[in-house]
Amino acid sequence: MPHTRYRILSHTFIMSCLLSAAIILPASVSAQGTVQTHSQTVSYNGKSFTAQWVTVDLTDPYLRVKPVTAEEGIGHDEAFSSMLSRNHAIAGINGTFFDSYEKDETKRYPNGLLVSSGEIIHSGLNPAFLVNANKTAGLQRLQTEQQISVTHQNKAYTFTAWGVNKYWGEDVDDQVVWYTRDFGSSIQFPNSTKIVIREDLVTAITTDSVNMPEDGYVLLVGNSANNRTHVLPSIHVGDTAKLISSLHNEDTGAAVQLPAIDAAIGAGPHLLTDGVIDLDAERDGFTDPKITTSANVRSFIGVDASRQLVMGTLSTATMADMAQVLLKLGLTDAMNLDGGASSALYANGSMLRSPGRALSNAFVVERLDHPQIQLEVNGQFVHEFRGYLLQETSMVPFRGILERIGAKFEWQGDTRTLSVQYGTTRLELHPDQSVMKVNGKSVALPEAPTIVDGHIYMPLRAIMESLGGSVKWDQALYRAALTF
Repeated sequence: MPHTRYRILSHTFIMSCLLSAAIILPASVSAQGTVQTHSQTVSYNGKSFTAQWVTVDLTDPYLRVKPVTAEEGIGHDEAFSSMLSRNHAIAGINGTFFDSYEKDETKRYPNGLLVSSGEIIHSGLNPAFLVNANKTAGLQRLQTEQQISVTHQNKAYTFTAWGVNKYWGEDVDDQVVWYTRDFGSSIQFPNSTKIVIREDLVTAITTDSVNMPEDGYVLLVGNSANNRTHVLPSIHVGDTAKLISSLHNEDTGAAVQLPAIDAAIGAGPHLLTDGVIDLDAERDGFTDPKITTSANVRSFIGVDASRQLVMGTLSTATMADMAQVLLKLGLTDAMNLDGGASSALYANGSMLRSPGRALSNAFVVERLDHPQIQLEVNGQFVHEFRGYLLQETSMVPFRGILERIGAKFEWQGDTRTLSVQYGTTRLELHPDQSVMKVNGKSVALPEAPTIVDGHIYMPLRAIMESLGGSVKWDQALYRAALTF
């Protein structure tokens, strides 16, 4: 899932004409101070606590909040400073709990759920902090659920996956797990069958180790008698295979729209809800005294009364102490993150707290060189891609639009040509060339299509005019709603 920096050209003021009919994006410059640092000593119950925290204005289109994992993949760890640098972070905090004492450096797995751009990076059942596509944030107790649908000769077979990017050990032979590139470059686990999936098609089935395809996934099926009898016989090379993921609120049972979640991280326990202490460690699945009663350096995340994202650290405190301190600091909703030697906080070029160990994951605020444009196509939010502004032109991800309107498209690598068929309209375009053909007629483009992270981005106006769509602009969300 790409999280693009869009390092193309610098600019100060930006205007983008979406349609020749004069729908214009107002000039916007990332305001100074949308990421601010704070420090305060708070007294409670005869003790003093030093808090450091960062507030983030989620409406700034130059900012993108996301969970990140170690560069080598889930199960590994990495220096916090390296995670920040690699992800161009203007701010960041340590993430969810992980197996930090595991001697095998490939098995330091996170314990909490992680969601990025509407996709599950790591499944789990936790109190979770969410940043929504509508640029609001909050907390819910969430559970991820996964179904896998395999279609063979027009007959679908559906079964449950235990998780995404998790591993229960080679002795658990009944597990069924979906792996993405976030897990790493290969899947080597013994006592299992690996199904390689590229472009939703099963391309290989083997018990050997496999490399993770750049354009696909690996489904691991443990070699239990149950799986050999019921699951594996239903999967063949050439079948289509898709993961169907969902989120559910554990308190209400309501479904949570996964595509509308821009970022989420699960940890806990919950501390505050709507300005009231809401601490119940047992309810949230915690029984270890290190969490329930002991005092330690703590990390937290939440929102304040102005609905800004707040993330910070607190000097040695119990969970009960921290809940009271955060209430005094003005937070309305908050939860605990991993703490102790894992506690880490960074903002605006300063390491406010350095962790005492490498981390398996973190939660960062990326600073983009160009403001990102959200897209909605026929009412569907394009969660996997964002557009961006290039000087005065809105550049948008072609594939995210084409798939949602049912257009047929084909990439010819030898000639570097993208061919698109939508109704009676046929487009042909080439990266880095500022002319495309519409039903054989050459049409000039304001900017040449460009490839970013393996995906073609095109001027929005060219798409709208050539394919006959309309657009509405939401300035608050920096979102273009396209209708075809």
